[in-house]
Amino acid sequence: MNILEVFSKEDDLVEFVCTKCGYNLWVIRFIVEELEEDNIFSGLPSSTPPQPFCQICDGTMTPVSYTGIQGATYKYKK
Repeated sequence: MNILEVFSKEDDLVEFVCTKCGYNLWVIRFIVEELEEDNIFSGLPSSTPPQPFCQICDGTMTPVSYTGIQGATYKYKK
């Protein structure tokens, strides 16, 4: 059983895409919120989305569509 099967894409998962290689990854929402909290504690502006490093290349991943804990909406457009 895949651990992500217990989560729904509508509520519990956030899709990320690598801005360099295009790799897609679904991440559990509470992990994305922790990444966003790290941004806040680091003093980054609320316009900076949570951006983990890509597992495939040395690029940065960004949310495809995500509304953050402070109400900011992030949408990735190529």
